[in-house]
Amino acid sequence: MERVLLVTMGFGTGHNAAAQAVEEAVRQQGTMAKTVDLLEMVPGTFHPLLQSGYNRMLTRFPSFYHVLYDGTSQSRLLRSVSHQLIEKMGWMIRKKLNQLLSTFQPTRLIATHPFSLWLIPPEWRQLPSTGVVTDYDIHPLWLIRMPDLLCLPPGVMDREGRERLRRQTGSQVLETGIPCGTQFQKCTSRQEARTRLGLDPEIPMLLVMGGGLGHGPLYDIVGALCEISFPLRIQVMTGKNEKMYQELTSTPWKGDVHVEGYRKDIHLWLDAADLLVTKPGGMSITEAMLKRVPLLLFQALPGQEFANQQYLVRQGGALAVQPDTVQRLVRYLFAYPDLRRWMADRLGQLATPDAARRIAEESLQAKPFPSAL
Repeated sequence: MERVLLVTMGFGTGHNAAAQAVEEAVRQQGTMAKTVDLLEMVPGTFHPLLQSGYNRMLTRFPSFYHVLYDGTSQSRLLRSVSHQLIEKMGWMIRKKLNQLLSTFQPTRLIATHPFSLWLIPPEWRQLPSTGVVTDYDIHPLWLIRMPDLLCLPPGVMDREGRERLRRQTGSQVLETGIPCGTQFQKCTSRQEARTRLGLDPEIPMLLVMGGGLGHGPLYDIVGALCEISFPLRIQVMTGKNEKMYQELTSTPWKGDVHVEGYRKDIHLWLDAADLLVTKPGGMSITEAMLKRVPLLLFQALPGQEFANQQYLVRQGGALAVQPDTVQRLVRYLFAYPDLRRWMADRLGQLATPDAARRIAEESLQAKPFPSAL
């Protein structure tokens, strides 16, 4: 019987969410599946340092992250060094990972982060493997140790590029889309969503988020939005950012501001929203595409988030904003509802609601090739 192990790295929340969506789709095929965040296997002493260090780099030193991202994109030597460094770090989880593999006995591997493939012990690398790219850009780190099947979002690589990569590596390269959970794959009417959430159906609602970790200048954005004079519910989701939640809830805003922390029913809030103001994380914008919510995207980090923002702006589903421009653009979009509807239609055309199902089906058919992993 097939047993699929999905491996991910919990830097942020998107990689894990994608893995869980594919796991659900694999199970719907009648196949055993299990998702493991390899970062959670890191000993307690090191895990907080890795996670907090990553978050601090994104929020306080984005230019350094930019250097790392561009450096590993452009320098084969730096990619090789990064690869060797991550593999060396694998000693911290090797015992736990081997125990997991021996117990679960997977017959296939699916990874939503390139590092998670690198950490697989050599004796398990002959298994058929799938890589799932979760941003609208493919980082060359994915190409260091190619899986047998690489699943891409639309717009990342044209057909000629995918065919060239297949010839060079032997991997199958498919444009499947980014996988999201079933709760995002169907839309609830705005009226019904607002009724279920206890919201006034007549007052426009603006959803403000910073991804699962609540990153970005949310405080400044809310302050700017409070200057809008027409009735508007400003619904802020701070995710797992407790500090931001405390800052926002302790401020006496003059606007109709409501603040929530991490919510499992974010799909329903997207159904209820007229507009979404958020950072351009791969999963965040993919979920908005599926729900057809026009986007205003702020503070794109250099690298994959900038690529995500560029993709959606170029396709007509989003506008780029800063705290000092968000108020003007929100006013503009509410003044021209036809433009909002056009943006929503564009997002619907770009959406790939069957991505998780297709990745599951293709992964179960993938065959290994000698040079993979």
